[in-house]
Amino acid sequence: AASDAAAATTITKLRQTDFTPGTGNALQAAVASALGCDSMEGVPNFVAAPEGYEESIRTFLAARNLEFQKVKLTEAGSLPEDQQTLAAGRACIVRGTSPRGDFGHVVVGQISADGASIELVHDPHPEETMLRPPLVWLAYFPVATKENIEGGERTEEK
Repeated sequence: AASDAAAATTITKLRQTDFTPGTGNALQAAVASALGCDSMEGVPNFVAAPEGYEESIRTFLAARNLEFQKVKLTEAGSLPEDQQTLAAGRACIVRGTSPRGDFGHVVVGQISADGASIELVHDPHPEETMLRPPLVWLAYFPVATKENIEGGERTEEK
C-alpha cells in the first residue's frame, strides 16, 4: 500500500551538528535519518524556520509527496489504541526530554511488532543516550493522498 512506502525506508544514521538547546538541528538530522537520506544537504533546520518546525517539515515533505502526521503518546510512552495501525518497523521521529538537560530532544524510532510501543533506534546526538521519559509525541511521514492534502492532486503509484 502507498501509505506503507515509508515503512520500508532504510534508516540512515546522520548526526546533528548544532547542539544549541532549543535551536539545535537534532530534528533536521532525525528527519533526514528517518527518510533514509545520505546527508542533511537540502534538509532545513526545521526548528530555526520562522514559520515554525511543523510548517517547515510539512513544506519539506510535500515536495516529496509525503505528509507529516504527529501523534501524542500515552503517559506510558506508547501509541494510543486508536493509533495502533502503523506497520511494525515504520520509521518515526520521537520527542522526549534530553538526557543532557531540561529541554526537548528528538530521536529516530521504529514501531515495534506489538503496534503500540516504539523502539528508539538512532539518536542524532553523538552521545547516543536517546531520551529521558516521558516520551511526548511521535511523527511519521505517510505518502500523501488527495484525501489528506487540501487541493492536492493524487499521485499514482508507479
